[in-house]
Amino acid sequence: MSKYLLDSDILVDYLTSLDNMNSHLINLMQKGLCYTTVLNAAELLASCRNKDEEKLIRNVLDSLKVLGLNSRYALSVPEFSDKTKSLRDALFSVVSSINKIPIVTFDRERYKKTNLKIIHPQELRE
Repeated sequence: MSKYLLDSDILVDYLTSLDNMNSHLINLMQKGLCYTTVLNAAELLASCRNKDEEKLIRNVLDSLKVLGLNSRYALSVPEFSDKTKSLRDALFSVVSSINKIPIVTFDRERYKKTNLKIIHPQELRE
């Protein structure tokens, strides 16, 4: 079964979409196992304006596998820190690399220099 590491933009797209049933997230979930990280979960939850938004985000996160950050991941950050624009992106890249899961994002340029497999969600549409 395919595995995908979803960046925050994929989750935001679903949460803000008027047509959730035809969203990229639903398509990805039908094609394989979808993961995200505690980094992405924190970004989404930090943006909540009220309890209703928090509940919606928690429901989405509950439908994914949310990967934590192991302290050993810090050892691999230097491999990606000069190839990404932020520590957050370097850590996300480490999670992709160590777990051997391709990143799915609308912003392929964000991880272009990492040499990781980066997938735009449109590539997985039937």
